[in-house]
Amino acid sequence: MKTVIQRIILIAISVQLAVSTFAQQEPMNAQYVMNKLFINPAYAGYKESTNFVAMHRSQWIGFKGAPMTQVLTFDMPLKKNEFAMGATLLHDRIGPSTRIGLSLDFAYRARLTNKATLAFGLKGTVEMYQANLTDLTLASDYYGLNDEAFMTNTEGLVIPNAGFGIYYYKRDHFFGLSIPRMIRPELERRGSVAFDLLDGRHEPQIHLMAGKLWKINRQVKLQPNIIMRTVVNAPVSLSIFSNVILMDQFTIGLFYGIKENLGALFQWQVDKSLRFGYSVDFPANRLIRTNFGSHEITVGYAIPSKRKRIVYPRYF
Repeated sequence: MKTVIQRIILIAISVQLAVSTFAQQEPMNAQYVMNKLFINPAYAGYKESTNFVAMHRSQWIGFKGAPMTQVLTFDMPLKKNEFAMGATLLHDRIGPSTRIGLSLDFAYRARLTNKATLAFGLKGTVEMYQANLTDLTLASDYYGLNDEAFMTNTEGLVIPNAGFGIYYYKRDHFFGLSIPRMIRPELERRGSVAFDLLDGRHEPQIHLMAGKLWKINRQVKLQPNIIMRTVVNAPVSLSIFSNVILMDQFTIGLFYGIKENLGALFQWQVDKSLRFGYSVDFPANRLIRTNFGSHEITVGYAIPSKRKRIVYPRYF
């Protein structure tokens, strides 16, 4: 029975992603607080240092065809402190579909006051998309029938895209708005057999994010964060993070994605440069019966800038 349920859910996911992708969303990232550049190009240069962040996420462990994502980001301020740049390398796999993408980010940072900055970012992306639909096991296979919608693969389709972001921050809070991919590219080549059968597009997704820092004493700080994601023809996704920072070295937190997932995260600032993060979360719906949760590992390394002294720690 469990195997049958898994196949049904997998087929439903595959249909959503590869057949009628009007509601396709970006890969999830539980520790987005440590890797905002992935979804907001205006975040580039925020920490006033050269930063590298690597992330691996295995979602729904034990669920055949479950999403798996790897992300590597880089960002740094440029010689003129008003500007910054960044880059993101993405590998995302879910069911029969795979995406490999490279993004370049540029940000302009306007100092509003001595303590407030408003940054504007642009993102350019090139992705290669592939869907091996013939690898799926369908219910029709058991009856010796053929489903034309699953008899053709998408191989090596190159998809360009562009996006933008806004990021406002002060010492103890931030607010961001971004659309990493604004174009609605088709996921099949015109004139191909699959184009006549499939109607898949990558829909733009809007990200709203905000966070606040409260200092309890010299050793303890509270850091709540929220992120809301919305895409056409899909429910609004809202995640709430409640983090505690201890001695500016350890971060322990809980997060809840409404009707989606519930999890915990841990981050360790080993020294001024090296940072580790781990999170685990479980579905807050019926999917909890089919897997062993989602696990995410993040490693960050910062090379301090010699040109500019950071007046206050960057907690976001």
